[in-house]
Amino acid sequence: MSERKKRIAIFGAGGHGKVVVDAIERNAGLEVALVADDSPQQGATILGHAVAGGREALLALQGAIDGVVVAIGDNRARMEVARWLEAQGFLLQSVVHPAAAVAPSAMIGAGTLVMPGAVVNAEARIGRNAIINTGAIVEHDCEVGEGAHVAPGAVLCGGACVGAGTLVGAGAVVLPGVKVGAALLVKAGTVAARNREGGG
Repeated sequence: MSERKKRIAIFGAGGHGKVVVDAIERNAGLEVALVADDSPQQGATILGHAVAGGREALLALQGAIDGVVVAIGDNRARMEVARWLEAQGFLLQSVVHPAAAVAPSAMIGAGTLVMPGAVVNAEARIGRNAIINTGAIVEHDCEVGEGAHVAPGAVLCGGACVGAGTLVGAGAVVLPGVKVGAALLVKAGTVAARNREGGG
């Protein structure tokens, strides 16, 4: 007898929602229970899943789902929704795409997404509701704060730290041991070679 799949709701029906649906469908133990959005387009679907109303649709299904993923790329908006969900008693579900490589000693926080081709190496620590996007590399002993986003192709070298809510843009590199504070932007394609204080 096969184990029951965890029924996961997705909040967010934009482009990021598509990759989250795909990641869930590729995980043998998970299934998409609902795609919700506060501003659904009439008749919209994502990869064959109808997009329902927003927070009220989640509340109506609360007892029938096992967790929620916030599929919103914007860090602030994602954290606002995640906090609301937790205040309502929902569990946040982390999702690791099967084509990602995550070391057994790495820590992945609740609600965090690790996308295809991403690498999270030994003893890296990823906070809650973060995004490690397609092809990103988080090397050994790195720290990524809650609600941060390491964009496609970005590289955090060994021991680098990225603060809460910070965006490391596509193809950017944070050099070994460099600390980038909270709520900052490391521009796409640039190299962060020295520590930067957070924006709060």
